[in-house]
Amino acid sequence: MSTAVLNVKIDETLKEKLRHYAEVNNENLSISTQKLLLIAFTAVEEAGACAEEIDSQHTEESVVEALTPKEIKALRRLLKKKK
Repeated sequence: MSTAVLNVKIDETLKEKLRHYAEVNNENLSISTQKLLLIAFTAVEEAGACAEEIDSQHTEESVVEALTPKEIKALRRLLKKKK
């Protein structure tokens, strides 16, 4: 199994809980974090959670089409006029 680095920002109290968990279980933070994440993912899979249940805000990414070369040219002309 290959490993990867994951940098995340978490609440300080959560980090202390994780640090305490690792210490009690005689593990380092990396091992404990990986173990707890696997447990969480397993629990979600067993519960049969779907994307709609996880995304409680029901957000969607909107796809915005890129400007055409003609539109870019028109914008450049407008910007030049303002100078």
